[in-house]
Amino acid sequence: MKSDDIRVSYLEFFRQRGHVVERSDRLIPGNDPTLLFTSAGMVQFKPYYTGEVPVPYRRATTSQKCLRAGGKANDLDEVGKTSRHLTFFEMLGNFSLGDYFKREAIEWAWEFTTQVIKFPAEAVWVSVYTDDDEAAEIWLKEIGISPSRLVRLGAKDNFWGPAGDTGACGPCSELLYDRGAHIDPNATPENDPKERFLEFWNLVFPQFDQQLDGSRPPLKNRGIDTGMGLERLAALLQNKETVFDTDGIFPIIESAQALASVPYAKNPVPYRVIADHIRSLSFMIADGILPSNEGRGYVLRRLLRRAARFGRELGLERPFLHEVSATVVERMGHHYPELVEGRGQIARIIRLEEERFAGTLARGMEILQGVFEKMEQNSETVTSGEELFKLHDTYGFPLDLATDMAEDRGYTVDKAAFASAMARQKEKARSAWAGSGQQAVAPVYRTLHEELGNTEFTGYTSLHETAAVLAIVRDGAAVESLAEGETGDVVLDRTPFYAESGGQVADTGTLECAEATAQVLGVKCLTGKMVLHTVKMLSGALAKGARVEARVDESRRRRTENHHTATHLLQAALRQVLGEHVHQAGSYVGPDRLRFDFTHFEGIPADRLQDIEALVNDYIRRAEPVDIAQKPIEEARADGAMALFGEKYDDIVRTVRVGGVSLELCGGCHVPQTGVIGCFKILSETALAAGVRRIEAVCGGPAIETIQERDRQLMAAAHLLSARPDALGERIRALQDEIRRLGRELDKWKQAAATGSGADHMGKVAEVGGVKVLALQLDGQDAKGLRAVLDQMKDKIGSGVVVLGSALEDKVALCVGVTKDLTDRVKAGDVVARVAPLVGGSGGGRPDMAQAGGKDVAALPGAIAKVPEIIGGLLG
Repeated sequence: MKSDDIRVSYLEFFRQRGHVVERSDRLIPGNDPTLLFTSAGMVQFKPYYTGEVPVPYRRATTSQKCLRAGGKANDLDEVGKTSRHLTFFEMLGNFSLGDYFKREAIEWAWEFTTQVIKFPAEAVWVSVYTDDDEAAEIWLKEIGISPSRLVRLGAKDNFWGPAGDTGACGPCSELLYDRGAHIDPNATPENDPKERFLEFWNLVFPQFDQQLDGSRPPLKNRGIDTGMGLERLAALLQNKETVFDTDGIFPIIESAQALASVPYAKNPVPYRVIADHIRSLSFMIADGILPSNEGRGYVLRRLLRRAARFGRELGLERPFLHEVSATVVERMGHHYPELVEGRGQIARIIRLEEERFAGTLARGMEILQGVFEKMEQNSETVTSGEELFKLHDTYGFPLDLATDMAEDRGYTVDKAAFASAMARQKEKARSAWAGSGQQAVAPVYRTLHEELGNTEFTGYTSLHETAAVLAIVRDGAAVESLAEGETGDVVLDRTPFYAESGGQVADTGTLECAEATAQVLGVKCLTGKMVLHTVKMLSGALAKGARVEARVDESRRRRTENHHTATHLLQAALRQVLGEHVHQAGSYVGPDRLRFDFTHFEGIPADRLQDIEALVNDYIRRAEPVDIAQKPIEEARADGAMALFGEKYDDIVRTVRVGGVSLELCGGCHVPQTGVIGCFKILSETALAAGVRRIEAVCGGPAIETIQERDRQLMAAAHLLSARPDALGERIRALQDEIRRLGRELDKWKQAAATGSGADHMGKVAEVGGVKVLALQLDGQDAKGLRAVLDQMKDKIGSGVVVLGSALEDKVALCVGVTKDLTDRVKAGDVVARVAPLVGGSGGGRPDMAQAGGKDVAALPGAIAKVPEIIGGLLG
């Protein structure tokens, strides 16, 4: 049975039993700030179990993409070593949200197992939690399973959850497949080192809601949460020894093998790691995760570099992963359209990171060579784990490669220190994302949402609304009123205020009634679509039940609308000028400006930025109509609507069409036609991350103010330089030429002065161990000047060592020269390595010339005086 057929059969089986077939959630959890990645099928349903939001249906089934490569759920180190561990996998699941419980879950699991995928009943074993007599009785008496094939296990094996630090959890019952006595005749489910009994389906019975303090009150919606790994089930049904040999993964291995020089059969582990990691990378990027040095982006970067490193074991030293990603798209794109939509973006980002890693790997090897040289100088034999971790963390340099290089030189590696540093980094990465995502919802808001439901939003068509105050919250508790000077959250039955969403800032304005006036400071949705207005009381007292006039600050909203529609125009212009690889990677839309982050792989030249700006202004002058519609997402995609990369949308979506220029899925506020925007001005274009650029721009009034301010600055600069504004460039170039000419003259004077001073000091040559040593302090010279003097001093001394130091402003420059006849006795690099620390610096170089910089100007005279002693020590 092929993987696609298993997925279809499973979802159809539960659809026929009243389950809604829900789409897979993103790998970035949308409603759980305690999770780094979506690691189980039930993650998207957590708010339903806990009662945070109303349950839209009572039964659901999914094939959920999952990632376990960071945070609490992490299988990274096991991938490739075992037959079943993966960082990316699909989890088939069926869920009861306050509906059926253990009996139906067990009955349907048995029916699907024995009648649909047709496992022999005698090959299936089950386990239950040690105290779960209810589940055991259903298996034994109603299903009729033999008591000899039912085992009771403890919490480690049969108590599940939560997925994160909080949430639904409970006892579980697992289905295990007995692969045969030939694997291990003495094995039992409790003692199974060779994995004869392979667990393939976990039926979780969520009954409790774990809190941060460890307590477990009953769940509001007791239910069922099951999970079955698609790849593991495919391995059993296809009679494969490992998940990597199944039809869902092996084609990826074949595509890598076609590029490599080592057969899969000879060295399978690297291929398995590559196949797994490229699936993870492809789905992570498709869901909007980009490489970075923290959080999810750090995990992506680590997976890519780990896969690239394993590629080197197969002779793949050039970038290759981006080519293999095409097979992932080909194999899985029909079920996950985000892969097809993002295939170009996936390949480009992976290739860029591969090329970056190749460069940093080369740089890392240079640095490691320096570490070994320092160890040799200090007669050390243990390579610092802290140093190797810095190399790993900064450059992605693999520990095993560093270990091999160390052992080749007869050194050992302090792996304990490396592990300790790695643990600290993981904690840092965890803290970098902890608390991100949707805010945890306080109980008071959950309760209010259950009582009041959603707030009606009228702000697309009106900026004024008469509304009723349904609830007031202050300091985390529901109250009856807010007094003058107090701040709190107000819930209305309807509102014209836009809540912060999709990059667009929240509206501000006022709530007014006969008894009170409140300033609206911010607007947000914390749960479902119930809108909270954060207000400060300006006068009077606002009471629950009052009728208020809700007025949005119209000027502020209109400026925000200008910037939001201009953001759509900017993306259209970027795609036309730079190419269709451009996708939105983030945005800010406010009344003051817009910020647009997008995928692109190099800085944009000034002339192309001007083209982009001109194109947006052309769209504005054409007064293109802006049409908004609600339609099914499939219809919107068929129309060519652009979606935010990696975002998950409802079945019915809102589309914003700007004439023949742009069509996007968007819930924000827009102008009726582009001419309203007035004008558009780019402020800056910068790098944000690998493969991601950022443009900041302004529209309308802010754009005119920017142009006027720049004009004032231009006139002021022209006045200072005594030039016409249109001749400023020519005047500045002439000044730069003059500065360079004067600099060259100054260098000549400084060199002549230093050389003369050096000649005057030739009488200061000392003899140490039969070697002439000249150590001088020549202040006012930079490193370039010292090198010029150094060459002349070496010529004058004939045979010997010359050490020159200079204090220039608040920095120290050092240059060391050794004549070639002495480099077998003393090396310039060894000298500078001992002198530089005396002035708070470091450096290096060749045996005949080395240089360094330092920070301690006051220590320079003492360092120069110590040179003969240092050289004496080196000469022995």
